[in-house]
Amino acid sequence: MIEVTSSNIEAIDIFKNVKDKNLINKGLAIAESEKVVLKALNSDFMVHATLSTHEFYEANREVIDANTTKSFVASKEIMEEIVGFNLHHGVMALIELPDFTSLDNLGDRILIFNGVMSAENVGTMTRAALAFGFDSIIYDYKSASPYLRRCIRVSMGNVFEVRVARSEYLPRTIAKLQASGYQVFATANEDGAKSIKDIKYPSKTCIVIGNEGNGMDREVIDACDEKLFIPISNYVAHLNAASAASIFLYHALDT
Repeated sequence: MIEVTSSNIEAIDIFKNVKDKNLINKGLAIAESEKVVLKALNSDFMVHATLSTHEFYEANREVIDANTTKSFVASKEIMEEIVGFNLHHGVMALIELPDFTSLDNLGDRILIFNGVMSAENVGTMTRAALAFGFDSIIYDYKSASPYLRRCIRVSMGNVFEVRVARSEYLPRTIAKLQASGYQVFATANEDGAKSIKDIKYPSKTCIVIGNEGNGMDREVIDACDEKLFIPISNYVAHLNAASAASIFLYHALDT
């Protein structure tokens, strides 16, 4: 444990006003809040350093010392000077991101993001995916990275438990998945779509969720095996992406 008594110590510069994009480009990410950091510490991810209050460190000394390279401890006031904003939690962690999972090593149930740009939605859907038995996610180049700080926080750290792949061109990725025995379902309320009430999902299933405002790309829809929709009342035009994803995922749970 390293006591930090000033925000001007070079060793803790890694926590100072760091932008998500710069971190991710270096293969790193920041986790924050007690529950999320504990998830990281108990996962297979490498935690390079933690910065926490004395109270958090003393309460979790064993797991911190066993699973991180460096543990910095400071008062809440010093921590706020370091990060540059008011903190509502007592710990942050610097995490090394693993390599993306190859398609061959993904699980049987995969959630795919096609242009999902909201970090909050990606985090919420990642959490829902794991809750409903989808232990793998694929995100395309237009979607928010699941390793953005807000994604990690909103997922409640569950992103540390899923297998993550990235696609530069989803139609090609979908074709590879289909060749490996997956059935890929588009979520698109349009002509030819089937109600989720009429679908039985095979063991190897992928569900694709599209952009919050525009839905899925046409070429991605056309690459999928089936199109699905959620029947809703005429009083509501559509559900938001995260709500719809949770329903699709839950519906697949028992099939």
